[in-house]
Formats: sequence, structure tokens, C-alpha cells
Amino acid sequence: MRSVTALPDFLRAGVFFQVAIFMAISLTRRYVISSSSIRVTLLMMLLISAFLSPVQAGDQDMSFIESTLRILTSLSAFLISESPSIVILILTDKSVISIIQPRIERVFLVHRSSSLVIGLDSNVNETQGTDHPSSLQLLPRQIIREIAQRITKSKDLKAFAGFCQECRSVCKEIASFQLPWLMLSETPDTGIRHIFDLCDSNRYQLELSTVDGKRCWGSPHGWVVVLGPDYETHLEYLKTGNSIPLPPLDTIRREVAGREEWFRLVHKFILFKNVLDHDQLSFLVMAIFGPMNSLAFARVASDRGEAALNGRGQGDEWIIVDNPNNWKFKDVARFRGQLYGFCDNGTLVRFELDSHLSAGVEFIASQPPEKDVGEPQKLYLVESLENLYGVFRYGFHVPSEKRHETIYFLVYKFNFNASTWEEVTDLEDHAVFVGDGNSWCIPTSTINNKSNSIYFIDDNWEWQYGGRDVGVFDMARRVIQSLPFGEDNPCFHSRPNWITLSPIYT
Repeated sequence: MRSVTALPDFLRAGVFFQVAIFMAISLTRRYVISSSSIRVTLLMMLLISAFLSPVQAGDQDMSFIESTLRILTSLSAFLISESPSIVILILTDKSVISIIQPRIERVFLVHRSSSLVIGLDSNVNETQGTDHPSSLQLLPRQIIREIAQRITKSKDLKAFAGFCQECRSVCKEIASFQLPWLMLSETPDTGIRHIFDLCDSNRYQLELSTVDGKRCWGSPHGWVVVLGPDYETHLEYLKTGNSIPLPPLDTIRREVAGREEWFRLVHKFILFKNVLDHDQLSFLVMAIFGPMNSLAFARVASDRGEAALNGRGQGDEWIIVDNPNNWKFKDVARFRGQLYGFCDNGTLVRFELDSHLSAGVEFIASQPPEKDVGEPQKLYLVESLENLYGVFRYGFHVPSEKRHETIYFLVYKFNFNASTWEEVTDLEDHAVFVGDGNSWCIPTSTINNKSNSIYFIDDNWEWQYGGRDVGVFDMARRVIQSLPFGEDNPCFHSRPNWITLSPIYT
């Protein structure tokens, strides 16, 4: 029988040629190649002929065909991610693993490639449990994290999370900093929303007939707040369409006294999520409303997808936050377990929501010097893992063109030791997303995206027109850039919004 090392040159050249085509298609068209693809077979032939020779492994009598079939039958999965630099082989034959691993380590680890061969023994006795970890679990956590960070697609990340407990833990951390999608304005009577992916700059369609004719506010939790012309509000989970009704807006409507149209009744909804246990989620919903930017809150919970009020004793109404100083609330954020509010032109306050029927406000710090911040058009309060940021947005209206134009941002972080605001000119490896829903900050070391930038949408709802002031502000160059999401037609109740789609761990 002919051994691998005696493989004819013309056949070896043919293998290399087909593999070159395979890699070119993967790099240019970014395909996910299935295990049934002929090119998978050809790639395996390359691996065998290049450095997995049975002769080198001690199997002198094994033919090329026999060795090829041996490895192919050992494959339980083969994945080439849509990020084409990642190749994952999942093997189940211990003898094949023992042949492959030393050579993979010698070739790939020396050159620090992102390719990886993963060995999983399918013959492990069930009584061994976690005492027999996969080869991935034996890798240092830093290496596993580096591999996971190279995976830009959520479906690939979810597959990777299934390899071992350490992979799941790392993927959970990454998923907590999920890159938002830009949900574009409603296309009437279609039940379809177009969403823009910041990773690949492509548009996709999302079935959302339940929010037709309604206004939405996004969040980093996979849920949106929905308000209809009948003043009914609910939370909706975008992945499944499950909804949780919110209390009626009667309390807020009495405060406003009919001075606002339905889609402008609430300026901003901010959603905070708590995981109570494996089966139950609890939400705190904050609403900024009315001409004085008043603040109200409600609590709801979800049990296996079924909505239920949280049992505060008064679960059928919104609670108005006491505000004896008549502060105008602009945004709310949760930082290190405490709720903070941004008021007026940058005053920082803290909320006490322990009482079932009322909530107090505590003054923390004055705004930054007026000569520095002037008169911002919009303010946002954004938390990161380490800092609490105040983001000031500046721009102007162009009535003749029926649009608003943002020209720059200022960013301050709060120094809790000195109780003062300090200007920040560099967000380093972070990106900030602001709008009329939650504002949040993402470490760009976990995603492929532009760092030191502020992504913004048009939240100027006080004007009849709007929805086109969307872009990204580069903090280093102090310039505004547009986002290439294509055609969009904002209407009176529907404009682009930041959303997240189905975090891997909810």
C-alpha cells in the first residue's frame, strides 16, 4: 500500500490547489462551510499530507486513503467561522488526537495562529463527569478568551460556548458587552424592521409585526419598551416576541395633563434588568416625561416568559419620584449597584427607591463649570466597569431643511473621591452608544469595532421632523462620520434606535 509520504506529486499539487480555492472563497465571501462540503475533505487531505503523516506517527503500513478516512470519520464537527481566520476542528478519536495535537502545537503555537484543533473524547465513561475535561478546558483562560474575542458572530460564539465550562464563562463575559444593532425606522404595513449590523455593515430583516405603528425604546438586554397610540406599554423580547405588560400610564398622563401627543408622552425609557434565579427576571423601568422632565418608575417580573407584577403591593401604577428641587432629569444609569441621575446641565444625583410608594433624590455634585459645558442640547449618563461618564451633546437645528445636526461631544467622568467632574479626551478602548433609550458603554477589546468613539442617534423628538441625525463621533480626531446603513424613512413615531438582539445569556 502507498503511504502518505509516497503520495504522487500531481495529487499533492491538486490538493494544495483545491485548498487554495477553499481559503480564497472563505476569505472573500465569508462563508460558513458545513461539514458536508467537499472542501472540508480537501482541507483534511492537506492536513494529513502536510504534517499528519502516519509514517511520522509510527503507522508505517497505513495508506493515504486509510489515514484520510480515519481522520474524517473522527470528525464530529468542523467549523470555519464567518470570521475566516478561525478554524475549529472537533475530534472524538483519542488515537487521532494523540497524533494531531503535538504537531498542531508545534506548528500553530509557534506562529501564534488563530487556528485551533479541539479534541473531545466521545468514549468517556459518564461516571468520570468533569474529571475528564476537553482539551480546550486545559488551555489557559487568557488563550480561550483570545479565541472567543476573534469570533464576531453570535451564533459562532454560542457554539464555542458549548465546548466546556471555561468557554461558557468566557463567552458570558463577552456577551455582556454585546455590540448594539441599529434598528431603522418602521416600514408601514409590512411587519418588518430593517436592522443594521455595525460589524459587517450589512442590513438584515427582523419580523416585528407586534410593534407596527408604535414607538420603541432600546436597551442592552435584548428587550425594548413599546408604547402604542392607545397608551398601552409593554416590554418585548426581540428574539422570541414574548412580552411583559407594564402598568397603565394613568399616573404619568395626569401629570402631563394632555399636553403631549402619545408618542411624545415619555421622552425616555431606561430599562434595568436583574436575574432573580434561573427561571425569573426582574425589571426596573424608569420613565422621563413631561415638559419638566419628571421621573417615574415601575417594577415588573417575568416567570418563564409569563408576565407578573413584582409584588410591591402597588403594582398597578407608576411611582413618581419626589423632586422638591425641580431638577430636570436627562438620564439615569446604574453604577456599582447604585442608581444615579443626570439633571439640568450636568448635576449628579442619587436615587433611593427602597420605599414601595415613593422615591427620594440625593444631591451628589454640581455640573462641570458652565464656561466649559455651556448649553448642551442633550445629556447622557453612561456607566462602564470602572467609571461613570457624563456625555454632553452639541448641535443645532436647521428648520429650512427639517433636520438637526450634531457637531461634537464633550465627555466627563465623575471622581467620587473628590466629588467633581473631570474632562475626558480619550475613551481608550471603549465605545459609547447614546440615544433616547438606555445609554451604554462597551469595551472594544471584546469586539471588532472602533474604539474611542460615540455612536449616536437622533433623539430630538421635540421637533415634528427628525430621525436623520445618526452617526459616530471620533473622540481623537473630533469629527463626525456617517453610518452606511442606506435608505431610511423616519416618521412621526418611528426613528432609528439602538437595540440588542438575543444575548447568549439572558
